[in-house]
Amino acid sequence: MGEKIEIISKFYLSLYVIGAISSLGKTTLSLQIADQIAIKGIDVIIFSLEMSRTEIISKSISRLTLINVLENGGNINNAKTTRGIMTGLHYNNYTDLEKNIIENSINNYSKYAENIYIYEGIGDIGVNQIHEVIKNHILFTQKNPVVIIDYLQVLYPNNIKASDKQNIDKAVIELKRISRDYKIPVIAISSFNRANYSIPVTMEAFKESGAIEYSSDVRVRRFYIKFVKSINYKI
Repeated sequence: MGEKIEIISKFYLSLYVIGAISSLGKTTLSLQIADQIAIKGIDVIIFSLEMSRTEIISKSISRLTLINVLENGGNINNAKTTRGIMTGLHYNNYTDLEKNIIENSINNYSKYAENIYIYEGIGDIGVNQIHEVIKNHILFTQKNPVVIIDYLQVLYPNNIKASDKQNIDKAVIELKRISRDYKIPVIAISSFNRANYSIPVTMEAFKESGAIEYSSDVRVRRFYIKFVKSINYKI
């Protein structure tokens, strides 16, 4: 699958696609990956086509509050959700300990935040814009970034007259081209077809695209595992 970026263990210079149903943590997983890479001093470019920059940052700080509490043997209730970080009115009711946890988490985030570049967009960022941003980033920083696109189905269409499937196929192929030409890992988040929400995950679950199967190098499928206990089951 190509060379690795030396400092990123087990990350190839390839196109990765992370797929799951709605609200199963695709973005959260990707942001955790982004933070771990940035901590190592590697630039990460995040194209957030749904969440705001503030929400993206708050999700990371939220996770850091939980890590802070767990590492210090504190009360898990003192960790804060993304909404708890973002909503100013909540701070009036926080204890000094809770505020200190948030402040320490913000300080920890700031240690590697300079390596994270977030571009917001709602239907106005396509593969051409992504290509230009990456080209300019490498030109001005002399650093090859890891790129995350959240998410594939809301990229600006290459051709507004083409079908959704044709546009997604084109986007996947172009993202693969970007990964190959710039020798960087590209991670694209993809939603699943609604028909696959309640059945075992297959390649057909990836919405509107056969190119994901043939053009991406690694596909990560997240899904619920249901444990069903039969009343007649005996050990």
